[in-house]
Amino acid sequence: MEQRTGQSQRIEQGLNISPRLKKSLDILQKPAVELNKLIEEELLTNPLLEEAPEGEIYPEPKKEPENGDFEDEGESIYDSSAQDVPSESGEDASQLQKNRDFLINSVQDRVSLEQYLLNEAALDSKDDETIKAFTHLCGHLDDRGFLDADALESARKAGLDESAVQNALRLLRNSDPAGIGAFDMRDSLMLQLERAGNGESLAHRILQNHYDMLLKRKVGEIAKAEGRSESEVEAAIAQISKLHTSPAHEFSAEESQYVVPDLEFYKDSDGKWGVRTVSSSQPRLRINQEYRKMGAVGSLGNDDTSYIKEKIREAKFILDAVDQRRKTLLGIGEQILSRQSGFFQKGVCALQPMKMQDVADALGLHATTIGRAVSGKYAETPFGTFALKKFFGGGFGEGEGMASSSVKEKIRGLVEAESPQKPLSDSELSKMLADDGLNVARRTVAKYREELGIAPKNIRKRF
Repeated sequence: MEQRTGQSQRIEQGLNISPRLKKSLDILQKPAVELNKLIEEELLTNPLLEEAPEGEIYPEPKKEPENGDFEDEGESIYDSSAQDVPSESGEDASQLQKNRDFLINSVQDRVSLEQYLLNEAALDSKDDETIKAFTHLCGHLDDRGFLDADALESARKAGLDESAVQNALRLLRNSDPAGIGAFDMRDSLMLQLERAGNGESLAHRILQNHYDMLLKRKVGEIAKAEGRSESEVEAAIAQISKLHTSPAHEFSAEESQYVVPDLEFYKDSDGKWGVRTVSSSQPRLRINQEYRKMGAVGSLGNDDTSYIKEKIREAKFILDAVDQRRKTLLGIGEQILSRQSGFFQKGVCALQPMKMQDVADALGLHATTIGRAVSGKYAETPFGTFALKKFFGGGFGEGEGMASSSVKEKIRGLVEAESPQKPLSDSELSKMLADDGLNVARRTVAKYREELGIAPKNIRKRF
């Protein structure tokens, strides 16, 4: 058999994401506590970066001598109250923003849950296309661990291979915790039973074939259809009631154990509302001027000079990335303040519809950038500490005068106050909302209840 050798070329389009850009996005997404840990690590590893003593003011650095080796690195101190820190400009800034937008659409949200899932997927599959699709699907998980309705269609629009998407979906639905990757509560409950080896159980068949009757607790009809006794059906329903309506509950609990707000909404002495970043626990940083001077006067060898220059660039990068995070969050806070004025007068019940796209357009950013920036971040308000995501959501009703999240909060409050022996039906919840001036159809109540992870009346009932 004749063998031939030769060369061939293949052109591939893509972005070479630098480690620094990845770190910049990581800083943007980190909650306050994790950001402080990162800063502490940087202080330990970069001798050119140091913490500025509280209350001490440092002059802005001047241009270094004429050899140009140590040009002005910009603001040397990071202070959350600083307003003007030099940033990229012109073509470089435009390209950098494109790179950020590209990468920020492919990195994980809700770090603890998704990083766990991605780590597990990496062990179970070595196929790059499947892992890429898996990462995409993880970005479409809600707080309960459910996939949104557009997850698969979004993957197709992103140009992901169809077979890889299906493989990734199977991989996700087989991941821990059981029930992750379901499309709704019924699907999740069935997945949980299957993972426990109860895929052929009566409880599973009830969910699969008699879900509507289960919601109405028609025990007799279910028993007749399955050829089982009513006591067996009651036992199966009891088994279902012990399953989790929110499979990601353990991860959510971990994230909410210790919260440090990034923003604070306050009233000034004139009664005007304002927003500021919370920086009391975050160290002020600066570039060590003594090291810079050593490099500038030319008294060091080439290796030492190169080392100092590199560490100055790294320190400057950290200062700029942290400040960019601060400015982005502050911009989002100002948008919340202007668009959710009712909240600051009456609380959660007065939240208005607000979309991330609208905020992104106002700030000149990508909508996904806003989504990633607010994820895991909190704001201190007169009504308590809230996740920034709380302020975003679609509207309810024809005029969309009230945020759907406000209606959900009312439903949650009614359910929490109900009697365990006599839980409220969706119709009763609808009537109670109507008495409060909100005409919410029973089907809409059911939809919101499921999104809140609240089980139906008959499953909530305790004897």
